[in-house]
Amino acid sequence: MTPDTAPPSESLRIAIVDDEQLVRVGLRRYCCALGMTAVAYAGGKELLDALSSAAAPPDCLLLDAHMPDMTGLDVQQQLRRVAAPFPTIVYSADDEPEARERYLAAGAAEYLRKPITGDDLVAAITRALGRER
Repeated sequence: MTPDTAPPSESLRIAIVDDEQLVRVGLRRYCCALGMTAVAYAGGKELLDALSSAAAPPDCLLLDAHMPDMTGLDVQQQLRRVAAPFPTIVYSADDEPEARERYLAAGAAEYLRKPITGDDLVAAITRALGRER
């Protein structure tokens, strides 16, 4: 890891929403290996339900763009409606500039294209949290 991508603070709470179990588990393990607390959800509804009952929201959300039932854009728009107090980093294999613009217009802090390296993810989290503070 380069100095620009040093791990964020170890006290960070990260929420992960991805319908693919291997991706959820991998991202959760990676965040935990960096000393963050990470909770993974299989879909947007699961996250939104947890947020309505959780004592403390996450510090940052990692959100897959393409999921059944509720897309990442649906989740991001819902979070914006309720003024969620944390930044969202959306990731997708979609490389169309319009896709990135839709998510940023909906309030996402970052839009990453798959495949994502660990350094890219840490840098995105660091940037997103820096803008929120």
